[in-house]
Amino acid sequence: MICYECGHVINKDFAKFCDHCGSSLEIKPKKASVRKEVAVKIEDEIDQTTNLFLLWNASIAGTFVFYIIHVVTDGYIYLFLLVLFMLVLSWMLLLTKLHDLSIRHHQPTKQFMLTNVGLPIIGTFYSFIKLTQK
Repeated sequence: MICYECGHVINKDFAKFCDHCGSSLEIKPKKASVRKEVAVKIEDEIDQTTNLFLLWNASIAGTFVFYIIHVVTDGYIYLFLLVLFMLVLSWMLLLTKLHDLSIRHHQPTKQFMLTNVGLPIIGTFYSFIKLTQK
């Protein structure tokens, strides 16, 4: 057994108290849980959104490049599908971050969803410009 207070090793199997510090071995000390509030700055959120927006734009460009390569050479379909998957994934991450920003700006969620589902590419550009203005 090991003492919870001092860490002393006790060789007796049925000991109730530590030989070194005298504390009880039957009751584990409760650790106080300290909850810290995390303050997130709006500038950091906008920077993260901008990075995701740039990733999404690069994915669009990469998808077009690999689509053209696939059409011209009749090969490289796996690269095209990989970049297309990256495009969809980065778009979903960007929409999630834009949704968080719209909630933070107290804007209606229904309008945000209709804008991005009705006109996906134009709506995402519009939402990004609207929500990242300072």
